[in-house]
Amino acid sequence: MKMFFLALLLGAWPVWVGAQGTNPASQPDPMAALAGMIKAFQGTSSPDGSDPGGTPDPLAAAAQLFQALQGGTNNPLAAIGARPAVDFRELRALLPAEAAGLRRTAARGKKTGAFGAGVSEATGDYGEAGTPQLVMQITDLAAMGPLAAMADFGWTSAEIDSEGDDGYERTTQYEGRRGVEKYRTVDRTGSAKVMVAGRFMVEIKGDNIDPAQLRAAAEAIDFDALERLANRPPVE
Repeated sequence: MKMFFLALLLGAWPVWVGAQGTNPASQPDPMAALAGMIKAFQGTSSPDGSDPGGTPDPLAAAAQLFQALQGGTNNPLAAIGARPAVDFRELRALLPAEAAGLRRTAARGKKTGAFGAGVSEATGDYGEAGTPQLVMQITDLAAMGPLAAMADFGWTSAEIDSEGDDGYERTTQYEGRRGVEKYRTVDRTGSAKVMVAGRFMVEIKGDNIDPAQLRAAAEAIDFDALERLANRPPVE
């Protein structure tokens, strides 16, 4: 789900472009368009708010948001604070050589996207086959602007705390940064996610691990270095 919003917005680009020639005088308010898109996701109204009982159309709502944000930029989200993503090589360099006692066995990265709304990510593999294993990923969602905090919905703003015989899910803090942990006792699998500076999503997935290893892996990331990247002035 973490890339769902960006994928939807990029998918709505052709819809938005086609609409430019039909009614050039129409210029929706950006905040109203954003509210319409959120309502469309929630299923509480149609994208334009004219038919509360209608079927929501997230794609049309996203296209309307594009129209509202048009301006002198290749990234239609720039008007609400979107920024260029960092080079994925910088993120790959922040993947620790070891995490939770497991040696890194591979590291890779890539940048994807279009129209200036690029997303950078770096991924590292830890552990060997037949032993505890982890996959660690750092994703720069700066191109989504304020929408980055919505990438995985509730846990970035709500408290979660549930536990049973089969495992648990809870929000937590990693060196002052908000995160969420999930763990399944039946197969000893788990995941941890941390949002850093409102733009970097750190995600760890583990197999054949215990909760302490999961947390140790998350804490192996240099969060301060990510904060510095987030605060670095963009290159013109």
